[in-house]
Amino acid sequence: MEENKSVITNEFDRSGRYDAGLKSLAKSLRAAFMLLLIGIIATLIYFISGAGYFSVEPQQAVIVARFGRIVGTFTTGGHWFLPFPVNQFIQIQTSQQLLEIDFAAAENQGEASDSFEPGRDSYIITGDANIVHSSWTIAYRVNDPEKYYLNLLTPQFPLENGKVTPDDEFTDADGMIGTRGPVTLLRNVFRQAVISVTAKSAVNDILYAGQSNYSENVSREFKKLLQAYDCGIVIESVGLNRIYPPAKTKLAFEEVTSASNASAAMRKEADAYRKTLESEAESMSAAIIAGAETYKKRVTAQLEAQKVHFLKIYEQHKQHPGALTMALYTDMLREIAVGMTGDKFLLGPQGQGKSLWLKLNPEPKTSADAAGAKEGK
Repeated sequence: MEENKSVITNEFDRSGRYDAGLKSLAKSLRAAFMLLLIGIIATLIYFISGAGYFSVEPQQAVIVARFGRIVGTFTTGGHWFLPFPVNQFIQIQTSQQLLEIDFAAAENQGEASDSFEPGRDSYIITGDANIVHSSWTIAYRVNDPEKYYLNLLTPQFPLENGKVTPDDEFTDADGMIGTRGPVTLLRNVFRQAVISVTAKSAVNDILYAGQSNYSENVSREFKKLLQAYDCGIVIESVGLNRIYPPAKTKLAFEEVTSASNASAAMRKEADAYRKTLESEAESMSAAIIAGAETYKKRVTAQLEAQKVHFLKIYEQHKQHPGALTMALYTDMLREIAVGMTGDKFLLGPQGQGKSLWLKLNPEPKTSADAAGAKEGK
């Protein structure tokens, strides 16, 4: 009897303890379910309302990829799509970007190195086997975000935290670490253009007189090579910041520059002297021509006057031949007599009954006669 009572009591205690645990478990499950339901509802609200909305910032573009496939590219305004994992929103910077590229030697404790080491020092070789260094700045802009993203191995999120994501790093089969992406491609294509153009140019043209043409040729070659990639990038400018010879040969190039400057100065001085002589010669030529024109006019006027005078005399001669001849003869004798000194003897026309008496031994003149002659004057 006592054994049966004990068994009943133990079963009652065990049943009551189980009921309390079940009640507590059910209460906890209800609370967890409510929390889960609230979370699901909040997630659905966020998923439907805010998670899929985006607004395109100025100078940016947003590519929408649905399960990895691009469905649209947007450059302005606000848009809504189902959020991740259904859609991905890829931001691309479309404003102008700058890229610095140098062909410079590594510094060796501030001293010029006697030789260059491939892989450490960067340099370019000209067509006449000279070495030069240069520094460039490229300004480019993305004009086709979709081609840019698909064709240039662009990082998955090009604009992460508002900044341009650097190119991805990789390790090749030989263990060499490198990068791949838009900046790497632009840098390598530009290096190819610089090396190609420099190999066809002389060092004097690159460093001095033809530097602007050299820069234009590099820009043209770079745009041509980049166009073949169809990568959605437009090059706005290519600037040559600096180009210079190696430090060890700098003095020799400076001497060449000094000689070139001296030659240019002398050429300039000679050109100025030439222009001065030409100006003086032109002035003298103009004066001579003007004098000749004046002399021509004067002689022409004199001849015209003489012509008129001769024609008048000729008309008179036709009317009175003898009288005019005697008048001209008398005028001629008068003109001759003016220039004669000493005694003058004028003889008329020869004829009969005329004689000429000359005193061949005149009395010598005395000093008194000379004084009287002076007083008479």
